[in-house]
Amino acid sequence: MTIRRTLAAAAVATAALSTLALGAGSADAATSGTYCGATQQFDGDVYAQACLTISGYSVFPSLHVTNHGGHTITGVVWVNHNGNYEDYTTCYGMTASDPGSWCSSGWDGIGAGGYAQAQAQLVIDGSWSGKIYSPSEYIG
Repeated sequence: MTIRRTLAAAAVATAALSTLALGAGSADAATSGTYCGATQQFDGDVYAQACLTISGYSVFPSLHVTNHGGHTITGVVWVNHNGNYEDYTTCYGMTASDPGSWCSSGWDGIGAGGYAQAQAQLVIDGSWSGKIYSPSEYIG
């Protein structure tokens, strides 16, 4: 097992039972940066991570998938902004192993106030996976 897979498996074991609720992240306003959730493992050899990138009052969600098993994968990623689901993006053919495949929407100008979180889900060989999340961040 490679170091990358070992680290991913450890992250999955640590975070497998936790689901981050909107508003559970930092109480301080985030104005820039990229905030990623734990890497999740699906079907034994698919690893996925959701991230939220922030610049001022704009955000974009992204999904990174590493497919070591030759699966057929479609990724769906969106922003949860104060309970409203925005900027859905679907990416087909996420087949890359290392360094993996990226899926992201464009920038969403959400304005000041409230929480934002990237959320994503995979369709692996025709079956939906569980949802994955970035940390929830307060936007000024």
